[in-house]
Order: sequence, then C-alpha cells, then structure tokens
Amino acid sequence: MMLRRRKKKKRGNRKSLDANLNITPMADIFTILLVFLIKTYTSSSIVINPSKGVKLPNAKGENNPVEALKVEISSEGISIDEKSVVRLSRFELQNTKEGLGALDDAIEKARKKQITLADVNPEVNVESKILILADQKAPYKLVKRVLASAAQQGYTDYKLAVVQNGE
Repeated sequence: MMLRRRKKKKRGNRKSLDANLNITPMADIFTILLVFLIKTYTSSSIVINPSKGVKLPNAKGENNPVEALKVEISSEGISIDEKSVVRLSRFELQNTKEGLGALDDAIEKARKKQITLADVNPEVNVESKILILADQKAPYKLVKRVLASAAQQGYTDYKLAVVQNGE
C-alpha cells in the first residue's frame, strides 16, 4: 500500500505543461525573410534601352545587370549616357583625330563628374564599371578603341550588353 501512495504523490507533484506558442520570434523571422526577398528581387533591375536601330547581339550570358556608365555604339555614332559624342558613318569615324579626341574628352568628363559627386556625397562611390551597348554589326576594332579610351580614365570593369537566346 505504501508503494501506491508514493506513486500517487509523485503524480500529484507534476506540474501541468501548457503548450504555449510564442508568435513574436516567428514573426521576426518572417519579417527578415520578407525584407531579404524584396531586397534580392528589386536590387537587380535596371533599365537598358538601346537607341532605335541598335540591335544587340544574341548570346548566352549571366543575368546580373549593373548600374554603370552606359556607352552605346551604333552605325550613326557613339553615345555616352544617351548623349551623342561622336558621329559615325557606317561605324567609321569621319575625322579620326577629332572623333577619337571627342570620345576621350567625353569619357574623361563623365569620370570627373563621377569623382565630383563622390567628393560631395560620401555615399556615392567612384565606380570603375562601364556598360557597352554595341550594335551586333559594330566592328571589333571600334569596340576595342572605346574600351581603350575608357580604360585610360579608370573604367576597367566592363560588361557587354547582349540579348539572351530565347528572349
């Protein structure tokens, strides 16, 4: 009989466990996940609009656009950030020395503008990125010359814009 009483005492001393669900940490986790997903999807979209008549080449490539100085090469001219810099005739410079000088000056001016903005606003970084939007018929010699001018001004990280196959 004593054994039974002890067992009953032990059972009576047990505290009842209530299964409470604390929702605050779970809400915190979902909030962090939501912010992460929104940041991931919205940070990778930039708008690239080639001029009329520029047909970008087809290729397989990475889909990670960057915000950079945009240089467009078409059969009629070279533009930097949508401002015409050099006039071309079927991808040929009409006056080679003046054309190349104007290209160098325009890239240098864009670089100085970027440096000035970085000096005034500490949140702005001086980037070495350049995005080339070259027509698929643009000769390699011309693209190489544009890249060389950009490299002289410190734009060493370049990307070539292409249209991905299947799009």
